[in-house]
Amino acid sequence: MKKIAILAAGAMLAFGSAPAMAKDKIELSPLQLQAMQTKEFEAAKEPVFASVMSVLQDAGYRIENADLATGLITGIGSSKGKMVYSLWSGFGKSKKTPIVSTYIEQMGPMTRVRLNFVMAKVKSSLYGSQPQDEEPILEAEVYQDAFNKIDQALFIRASMMQPAAPTQPEPVPTATPAATTAAVPAEPTPPQ
Repeated sequence: MKKIAILAAGAMLAFGSAPAMAKDKIELSPLQLQAMQTKEFEAAKEPVFASVMSVLQDAGYRIENADLATGLITGIGSSKGKMVYSLWSGFGKSKKTPIVSTYIEQMGPMTRVRLNFVMAKVKSSLYGSQPQDEEPILEAEVYQDAFNKIDQALFIRASMMQPAAPTQPEPVPTATPAATTAAVPAEPTPPQ
């Protein structure tokens, strides 16, 4: 009887603590989240905006909205969906899709970029598709990788925008009159 009680207590502990361990979600304060999602670049707003657009497109995001004046960029990534059925809307597709929103603002000589990546469950039916149940991506490596790529894109863009150094012809050494007369002996003039 004691063995059964010990096994039952052990099973309850194991199964009772499993959901707590499975729900190991990252909790960040708003300031920690902002610090992870934000980086400043030593460049004007226009090249930073273009670099962010380029990096997002290279990562597979389809840009849905972009406005340089406001500094806002939104994009949606691609993913594969699975067929689902709902009593209300019939057959449709359900998938988890990465979505990004970006805010870029000029702060004196610096430009601040804030990225926000989320995974959204997108359901589509006869009536269209809408993101639902968004989960923020809270891994710092994702944001750091994006900022590193933006930094590289800015470097490439800056090097391409540099004007080519004007090529000047090499100066031709000119002889001074004293050197010319000293180097070439004077010929005697013939008598007349």
